Formats: sequence, structure tokens, C-alpha cells
Amino acid sequence: MCYNNFGETMKYILDKIENEIIIDKSRFITNLIPITSLDEANETLSQIRKAHYNATHNCYAYILENQMIQKMSDDGEPSRTAGMPILEALKANELDNVLCVVTRYFGGVKLGKGGLIRAYKNSTLEAIKKASVYTKALKVVYQIQTDYSLYEPLQYYLKDKSQILSTNYGEHVLIELYFTDLTLEALINQFNDKLIINKVGEIIVKEPLETLEISL
Repeated sequence: MCYNNFGETMKYILDKIENEIIIDKSRFITNLIPITSLDEANETLSQIRKAHYNATHNCYAYILENQMIQKMSDDGEPSRTAGMPILEALKANELDNVLCVVTRYFGGVKLGKGGLIRAYKNSTLEAIKKASVYTKALKVVYQIQTDYSLYEPLQYYLKDKSQILSTNYGEHVLIELYFTDLTLEALINQFNDKLIINKVGEIIVKEPLETLEISL
């Protein structure tokens, strides 16, 4: 389980993913799409249905707002054989603000209830495997005031340890940033209290996950 520094465990996909698998001659086309609202979920779902108007089924599930909003549909498949396994795959992998639509073009071979559940679950998981995933973290934003004589060594020290948001040049250099691999104490010690450092706010940032351990 991946925790950030304000306790949230949710994961988010960066971009739309489309994936297709064939199971017993049926085509299962999965669209995994980031969303931010119910209106966006419904509009995106409508677009996919129009694009696949001649499909046998357009089954889906979506999750929003820290998994507080959830909806699923079997779209004509036997009850709980399509929407539920899609939803459970999303939940098991702690995804949020996401819509998953699995479109089926029937190939003539009936899969049975168990086969359908596995097909829709695996279709969803295969799309999740291809996704770029990130978490959200709450970072403290600091303003650092430094003399020009320290500016260059400060820049070098902060490289790869922080994300600079702005730099202003006046009588002194003012830098606003948040730390990515550094503590305030370490910065103060490195420069022997020669910097003026103030907390000026907070920011929520995206932190990419290099690997995602697929669950379910």
C-alpha cells in the first residue's frame, strides 16, 4: 500500500489507456480513463457508447472522490458478471477518479458466468498494467532568501532535492520551492543558518509510481 505524507492511499492514472484482448473469439476492448466529475464520467461514457454503437455490450464502472462515489453496469450481461469485476479490479488497486469501460463484441462462444467474471476482470487488469499511475502528496512550500554570494552553491545543493516554483531577483534572491528529497534541518545545517527560510503555504503534487503491484 502506498502512503503519501498526508495519509492518502489513492492512486490515479495519468492518461487514457485502451487495450484489447480476445477470449474465445470475443473481443474485449477496455478504455481506462481519468475523470474528475460525474458529468465528465457520463459524457465520456456516452462518447464510448457512440464509438462502439454496434458492440454487444459496453459494461463499465467508475470511482470518484476517494472512492466515495461508485457506479457499475453490466449492460445486458448476466447480473454481477461484468460491472462488478471491473469495479472490484479498480478498488483492489486503490484507483480513484477513474472510469473503466469494457466493450465486448460477441464472438459466438458463450463463456458462462465464471468465464465472464474472469474476462471482465482480466480485461480491466491488463489496462491497469499499461497505465502510468501517480499518487498525490501534500508538500510544504518554503521561501528562501539568500545573498547572491550563496546563490550558486545553494542552486547546486538543491538540485534533485527540490522542486523550484519561482525565483525572484532583487536586493536578495527569493526562491519558492518544496522539498522532494531533503529536510529543512539538513538545509539549515548545510548553510550554517545563513539563509532566511519561511513557510509560505502548501501544495498538492503528483508523485509518479515507477511500478504498480497489480492486485486481484
